[in-house]
Amino acid sequence: MIPACSQRQGPRSSQRGWPPRAFVTVLGVLLLGILIPSCSTLTEHLSPSGGEPEIPASYHRTSDAPDIKGRGQVESWWLVFNDPTLTALIGRLRQNPDLAAATARTEQALALLGQSKANLWPRLLGDGAVRSRRDSVNELLFPTEQREYERYQLGASASWEIDLWGRVRGSVDRARWLAQSEEEQLRDLRLSLEANLARQYFAWRSAGAELAILEEAIRVRQDDLELEEARLALGTGVEVDVSRSKVALHTARASAESARRSRGKLEHAMALVAGISPAEFAAAQALPPSDGSNLGTPPKIPAGLPSALLIQRPDLRSAHQQLRAAALQVGIKKVDFFPKISLTGSGGVASLKSSNLFQPESTLFDIGPQIDLPIFQAGARSAAVEEARASWREAAANYRSLLLQAVGEVEDALLDVKSFARERTIQESAVKAARDTTEIARLRHERGLASYFEVVEAERDRLDARRAENALLGEQFAATVGLIQALGGTW
Repeated sequence: MIPACSQRQGPRSSQRGWPPRAFVTVLGVLLLGILIPSCSTLTEHLSPSGGEPEIPASYHRTSDAPDIKGRGQVESWWLVFNDPTLTALIGRLRQNPDLAAATARTEQALALLGQSKANLWPRLLGDGAVRSRRDSVNELLFPTEQREYERYQLGASASWEIDLWGRVRGSVDRARWLAQSEEEQLRDLRLSLEANLARQYFAWRSAGAELAILEEAIRVRQDDLELEEARLALGTGVEVDVSRSKVALHTARASAESARRSRGKLEHAMALVAGISPAEFAAAQALPPSDGSNLGTPPKIPAGLPSALLIQRPDLRSAHQQLRAAALQVGIKKVDFFPKISLTGSGGVASLKSSNLFQPESTLFDIGPQIDLPIFQAGARSAAVEEARASWREAAANYRSLLLQAVGEVEDALLDVKSFARERTIQESAVKAARDTTEIARLRHERGLASYFEVVEAERDRLDARRAENALLGEQFAATVGLIQALGGTW
């Protein structure tokens, strides 16, 4: 701000020139501020190093898929399933409100980074005022006849902190790490939503295949009921076989209704993940009519090495950026003990009359370096350093915990993928055996060598085996999606 002009003295007869000493001082401070950014900062030297967790050399489990050398970032991981419907569903995630909120948080972090960068540059403010004033005669040391007067002023002020210790640059770098951390958290949320939607979609298809199995069972048991009723009418059947046929038919119908209910809930869940209501989801025909086909065979995903997780997983990259930001905060708090040097100045014109406001005699300035030196603050700055150190230790512990969790998730996913594959192979043999048993039981019943109860039991075992095989296939696809998510959506 412009200092108040003298109110008792007339215009000066001559204007002093620019003080040479002030010029040399300002020039020296400016050169210092320009040359310092090219040097390594004290803030960086005072920041703690390390904190990164130890990485296991390998996984306990291995993947059946061959590893890929020179792997790169795979943004569209769902394309490995070669399913156009899944691709279209994931494209609808743009409307998800959680994703929109995370995007807004990222934009906030980037805006804070912009605010931090502004501190690297001088701040320039302009001001102007026109005031009318009346002084009290009783408080004036030198009475004057002119108690009322007007004052006009117009000028500008500037300030620039000379980043001698790197505090400002450290704050900018810290804001940059935090912004990058938010960006990685956004990617992690997007990956989580994509994986959840894929799991729900494959579960929906699995429910459709189970419903097709049950509808086939209903048709078979309806035919069996009609056959037993006909045999009873001809006198070759018995009442208990008719009753058993009805029980089997109604049981299959109840199971089919349960499958329809589960399938409907999965459709609702997919709609909510997509960020729209179930009614809008159904109206958009996001899902095709189910043809009852099974899921096929899931793709094989190479796991690679645990060290690749630090590059692949966005949550680990976010934790690393938070650790770097916490380390810089320690250095920033430490350099607060050192003097803060700023270059401040103001200048402009001021006068008691508007007619001579822009005359040379109305000019004024105040410029020079300013130093702020902490002397006594009752341990506040030491406590701030300890707080920053504790935050850094917390970030390091969180980083290590997250890495262990990531390795554990990959291990679990590898175990699930391999175990479900083996279990499905075994279950396929069970389905074949159950189908053979059903054919033998029907042949024995037709020849009068067995009751219909034997047919019902064999058909029930065959239905259970087929449903178990379909459920295992759905679990296998879900485990594959889980492995992809645990690897960070890239391999």
